Amino acid sequence: MVTEVNNLLSRGVVPDFARFEYRCFELERRGLDSAAMLRRLLLFAFLVIPVSGWAQKSTVLHDVNVVDVRAGKIIEHRDVVIEGERIRSVGAAGKLDKSVVVLHTGGYVMPGLWDMHVHLAGVSADGKWSSVLLNELLNYGITSVRDMGSDIEVMKKWRGEISEGKQRGPNLYFGGPMLSTQKSTAPEQRTVRSADDAVKAVDELKAQGADFIKILHIPRAAYFPLSEEAKRQGIDFVGHLPYGVTVQEATAAGQRSIEHINWSVLALDCSGHPKENREKLIASFDSKESDAYDRAVNAAEDDFDEKNCAAVAEAMVQHGTWLVPTLVAEEIGANVTTLSRNDAYLKLLPKKLQEDWSAEKLRGENSDAHMELLQREWKGDQRIAAFLHKQGVRMLAGSDSLDVMDFPGPSLHRELELLVKMGMTPTEALRAATLDAAEFMRKDRESGSVEAGKTADLVVLRENPLKEISNTRTIEMVIKGGEVKGVGAE
Repeated sequence: MVTEVNNLLSRGVVPDFARFEYRCFELERRGLDSAAMLRRLLLFAFLVIPVSGWAQKSTVLHDVNVVDVRAGKIIEHRDVVIEGERIRSVGAAGKLDKSVVVLHTGGYVMPGLWDMHVHLAGVSADGKWSSVLLNELLNYGITSVRDMGSDIEVMKKWRGEISEGKQRGPNLYFGGPMLSTQKSTAPEQRTVRSADDAVKAVDELKAQGADFIKILHIPRAAYFPLSEEAKRQGIDFVGHLPYGVTVQEATAAGQRSIEHINWSVLALDCSGHPKENREKLIASFDSKESDAYDRAVNAAEDDFDEKNCAAVAEAMVQHGTWLVPTLVAEEIGANVTTLSRNDAYLKLLPKKLQEDWSAEKLRGENSDAHMELLQREWKGDQRIAAFLHKQGVRMLAGSDSLDVMDFPGPSLHRELELLVKMGMTPTEALRAATLDAAEFMRKDRESGSVEAGKTADLVVLRENPLKEISNTRTIEMVIKGGEVKGVGAE
């Protein structure tokens, strides 16, 4: 290890120390004794290198293969030059000027990933718990996230700390608390039961700095006043489709994205008898039988009608409404009692979550009959997702982490694999987590692709993700805002 440090010192390749430092972080994460020694060597290295000579230098990813998510092709033998937070140029690889510092040579460079549906400070995680979670997102190549229901004050605090360099983490976009009919004092939820509640929620959340409004489940009588107030305030509203509102009504009202196929029960409007199936589903809420809801969903799934589902797709395409299917969350839910457990990641989570997600507890909470209902729903929702994709509905990649056993980071990579299995090409799936996500957030002029002038949020891979989408897991380096922020978690 001393030899490695001396080699780095003699080369003067300072950014490689960032890579080295993150290897130390990985060792610490796994609890290995050598981490402290590595950090001491690293500290020594930084102390003996004169700072003034390299701090202003450009950095370069040399002779790399650029993943063009816009055109769906690999552009070989490129030099990606970074100055400050931005990409200065992307050109043919050549002899490098001595004024630049090489960050990495070879591999495949793609844009940083976006996870368009996460829950970071609420639902499952204590809002005070952040450093491991935010680090893990970066280590999995996720440089931006859209948080869909959390304590807004915690999210603003984290965003500030990340901006000030006090904490590593992705770019955070958030809606604050989810709007729900359920009475709750939890900071990640806000009760909305009337038109007045809805208008007040929109006004106050915008004033508090929310980037958008997230609906969990609200009454029909509150939904349309909310949509009108959101338009008046110039803020997007997104989320679940309320059970009393059709897809056609929601898209016409301006809902910008529909989250989940299952929790928005798209099976209702994709069924042969939408009105009757909707009435049965709503009636299931009054039933004391725990599986009544899932049986109602299964009935709608079994009643699938291509003509009606094509009308759903037409409405979404016409009004520019996106779908975030969160297939990975449903796959996990449908197999939660038999999943292969990610014990290494579980150890990083709060003890309470480890207990709640124990194999014994999950098996005890889910009967075989209940799991059979979820399996049927999972099969039906995959059919709906594939159909809507073929009909041209635009989709975004989101994990719904931290739902049960839904880990921030690896779950997004699984979502990409499921999108391909559903019918997307690897290029389409990757675009759903990069350029399309940036477009949805109105950030595509500055993010989402490897192009000159854009923010240097980048991931270096060992293997080609357009050949196999699972190659997004072969992460060598993560760069956010021009700085090395991670080295991969797998």
